[in-house]
Amino acid sequence: MTGPLYMLGAFGYWMSLLLATVIGFLFGFVLERAGFADSRNLTNVFYFRDMRVLKVMFSALCTGMVGLLVLSWVGLFDYSVLLKHSLLETYLWPQLVGGVLFGLGFVMGGYCPGTSMVGIVSGKIDAVAFMLGMFVGIYVYAAGFPLWGDFSKASDMGRITLWELFGIPMPLMAVIVLVVAFFAFWLASLGERWAPYDKITR
Repeated sequence: MTGPLYMLGAFGYWMSLLLATVIGFLFGFVLERAGFADSRNLTNVFYFRDMRVLKVMFSALCTGMVGLLVLSWVGLFDYSVLLKHSLLETYLWPQLVGGVLFGLGFVMGGYCPGTSMVGIVSGKIDAVAFMLGMFVGIYVYAAGFPLWGDFSKASDMGRITLWELFGIPMPLMAVIVLVVAFFAFWLASLGERWAPYDKITR
């Protein structure tokens, strides 16, 4: 979060660590207050019972996107620094496979790495089990890297953004993302009213 500002020399190394700690604490506090320390709240999205995960994550994405655009327009943020230093490279097929595995782990375990840490701090035993499983998965991936290491760097697309991929202006891409977000919120509300799994269990 503090990367671009730190790289621009806005503050020193130790201040960046302090800011990261404060931001991390506040982020965890907000997650806990939003109910994201409970795996039941997180997995309810897959059963259309409670779509707060989708709504919160999409809201955070849109807020950050609009905020960076505004800061860029007023000259307080340089997008080139973000694109050069903070934007991860895209490896299409490995990241698609990783996304599927991540999703399966999420629906089975009820946590992602961040929410599992919040769950541990909140005293959730299942979060501890999830975290231990994640460490095992990291070890298995590292131990087997000679087998799938080449695949992990396949289909390299470089540091690419959505507006570059589709060849449209950045502000227009932002508008499209906002429209998609509002449409997703509407579908999420319909899903909550539909609640098919609750009807089956009645």
